[in-house]
Amino acid sequence: MEGFSSPAAREAAAKKARQAFSTEDWSTAIDLFEKLYADQQTAEFNRYLVASLYHDEQYSVAEQYAAEQDLIYLESAATFQLRLDVALKNQQFIFAREFCELPAAQAWRDQGLNQIETAEQASRQSLGETQRVLAKQFYHLGDVSFAEQRQRLERARQLPLQEFMRGVQYLLVDPFLHPLMRATLLEELLRLHTTITVQVHWLDDQVHAVDTAKLKPVGTSLAAQKIQNYLHENLEQQDPMLMANISQTITLQLMMLYPFIDKIIQKPVTWVQVAAQQSVTDQADDAELEEINVWQDRLNRYMSALFGSIDDKNHEKP
Repeated sequence: MEGFSSPAAREAAAKKARQAFSTEDWSTAIDLFEKLYADQQTAEFNRYLVASLYHDEQYSVAEQYAAEQDLIYLESAATFQLRLDVALKNQQFIFAREFCELPAAQAWRDQGLNQIETAEQASRQSLGETQRVLAKQFYHLGDVSFAEQRQRLERARQLPLQEFMRGVQYLLVDPFLHPLMRATLLEELLRLHTTITVQVHWLDDQVHAVDTAKLKPVGTSLAAQKIQNYLHENLEQQDPMLMANISQTITLQLMMLYPFIDKIIQKPVTWVQVAAQQSVTDQADDAELEEINVWQDRLNRYMSALFGSIDDKNHEKP
C-alpha cells in the first residue's frame, strides 16, 4: 500500500485528483484516487474513484470498488444514481433491485426500478445466449458441490428478475439443494421484498408453502435472540474460545432451520447447551432432549457434508 509522506502531501494529491476529475482527465484521476483510497478508505475517495472508473468505461473495476461501501451511495440522488449506473453496466440486476428496496432509497426507488426494468429488457436482446447459459446453470444448482452452488448463484444475480425468480422457485423444491443454499435463496426473496407464496422442500422432507411477505431476517427470530443473549451473558467471559466456536455452529444451524427456526428451537438455552456439550440447566424432559439431539444430529450431518470433501457427483442427502 503506497502512503503519503505527510498530510500536506496527501491533500496536494487530493487537490490534483479533483482537478483531473473536473477536467475529465480520467486516467490521471483514477491513478491518484486509487492511491488516495488505498491510503484512506473514505467515502469521498471511493465515490470519486468509482465515478472516474465509470466515466473511463472500466465498469467491472468500478463495481468492485463500489461494492466495498454500498451504503455510502444512499446519501443523495446523485450518488444513488451513480451506484445504480455502475451496477447496471455490470448486469447486476438483482443487486440493483435489492439496493432500490433499502429504506434509505425510498425517494428514488420507483425511478430506479424503472431503469432496471429497461436495462433488463435490453439485456435480453443483447445477452440472450449468455443469460440462457446462466439460467441453465442456476436451475441445476443441486447437481454440484456447495462451493459451485455459491458461484453459480453469484453469476445468476446477473439475470433479469423474471428469470432469476423462475430459478429460485424451481430450486426451493429441489430436495438435493443444501439447506444453507435454500436459506440463502429465501433471504434473496426477503431483500427483494417479494410478496409471493413459494413452495419450499424443507429439512423434514415435506413441502411447505411460505409467504415471502412474512419472511424476517434469521437473527430476528425469538430463538436466535434468546440464544445470542445466553451466549453473551454466559460464555463470552467464561470461555471465549468455546463462545466463538459455538456461535459459528449455531449461526449455521439457524440458517439451515430458516424459516422455521422458532418452530424447531422452542428451548433456546437447552439447544445451546446440548450443542456445546454442556450440562443442561434448563427444564427439559427426556422427549424434548431427544428431539433436540435428533435435530442437531441431522444438522451436523449437513455441516459435515459442507466442510468435508464432497464428491460433486454424490447427490445423496446427508
